[in-house]
Amino acid sequence: MKPDTRYYVDPHDMRGEPFEKRELYRKLSPVSWAGEAATPTLILCGEEDHRCPIGQSEELFAALVRSGKAPVEFIRFPGGDHHLAEHGKPSHRVFYNHRLIAWVERYCAKERRG
Repeated sequence: MKPDTRYYVDPHDMRGEPFEKRELYRKLSPVSWAGEAATPTLILCGEEDHRCPIGQSEELFAALVRSGKAPVEFIRFPGGDHHLAEHGKPSHRVFYNHRLIAWVERYCAKERRG
């Protein structure tokens, strides 16, 4: 998977091509660790996201589902890109934020103390 930071998993930074450093690339892939994940995961992805291609998100989703250790949900946004939550279609932005808030409330809410 492609990170969203200044560090990239590419031949220059990895000091070799995937076919030369296969085990290192595999070790650093989030998909390789999906079987260990026990945190509820929500994946919100635009179909036109070229920074984090939807195929990579689908692969991670499938691996998390197969592991069965935590709830996982995948939502795709037709025509959405990497910045769909900020600059996408208004209907996508509203739905994106509603789903995100619902997810956080469901899995991250703490008891209210009164």
